[in-house]
Amino acid sequence: MNPYLAVAALVCTVGLMFVLPLIPALVELRRKSDALPLSVVQQNAGEIRYFSDSFRAYMNGLEPIMQGCVVAGTTATGALPDGEEYVVLGRVDEPLVLALQQRDTTHLVMGSDVDLILPAEARFSKDIYAGGQFIGGIKNNFRAILGEKNVHLGASSRVLRWVHAVGEFTADAGCGLDGRISSDSLIRLQNDCNFRRLNAPRIEIGAVVPNPEAPVPQLHSLPSSGRPPRFLHDGDFEVQAGQVIVGDILIRGKLHIHSGARICGSVKSVEDAVIAAGVAVEGSLISAQKMRIGAHCAIHGPVIAERELAIARGSQCGTLEHPTTVSAPKIEIEEGVAVFGTLWARDYGQVVATQ
Repeated sequence: MNPYLAVAALVCTVGLMFVLPLIPALVELRRKSDALPLSVVQQNAGEIRYFSDSFRAYMNGLEPIMQGCVVAGTTATGALPDGEEYVVLGRVDEPLVLALQQRDTTHLVMGSDVDLILPAEARFSKDIYAGGQFIGGIKNNFRAILGEKNVHLGASSRVLRWVHAVGEFTADAGCGLDGRISSDSLIRLQNDCNFRRLNAPRIEIGAVVPNPEAPVPQLHSLPSSGRPPRFLHDGDFEVQAGQVIVGDILIRGKLHIHSGARICGSVKSVEDAVIAAGVAVEGSLISAQKMRIGAHCAIHGPVIAERELAIARGSQCGTLEHPTTVSAPKIEIEEGVAVFGTLWARDYGQVVATQ
């Protein structure tokens, strides 16, 4: 074979190997047939109530049976279309629930349109639907609960997946909330509860009682700055006690905001942030490391720490009119704190006693 032809054939072959993978991209560049945004299914796009909404729709087929059991004061069992077995309670008292436990019905999907009052140390391995009030006993274990009214967990109870309460959700001391907890009105956690993700118009940690000697700063009283200027500082930085700063602050070091200071803007520190008592921040508060928020602070925007976050008693994050997000891998939060919106401990959250 002519050596020139062999070299030409080799060059063409190698060139074709490089070009072939690029042909679809070149065609798309010319035709632009895939220029529209991707179609994303929104059913579970971060919506904390996705599971409860799905379970409510799943239980709709049992509504006539639940109503019939309420009228007759009876109990019914059967199987749902997908084969899951269920038990429907038309009346609920402790002897009945104990009898159900002895019959090993706690592995069934449970539904009731009357108030559910459960005994202590019961384990429920399937989802529960409560059309009335839901009151759990101490040391209960639940997979998931949907309550159309209030949901109250007894002390040292545990939830593995999720709970949604159309009314208020309350967890007594020592509860373990491993899944998503949501309410359409209020979530209240007592001392020593641990949590992952909470969402409600108002979240109260312990008893939230205003301290007249150290009131939470009123965010609406902060001066309006329009579009605030930006302040950038290399290294550590301190905001002095009582100082008012109008503008966003970005600190490339450690940040310490002393008592009574007010920031009319957002704050971000590349290292640890310490926020003393009585500080007000109009915008977001972000630390790329650890953050500690002192007592009786008011933060209007999102609160995010990339490593750890501690919030002391009497502080408030967000407002009822402007809900926000508080998030960190590890969160320690004292009794007396109020959060409006979402409280999300990505690894572990703990309610601790007031220091």
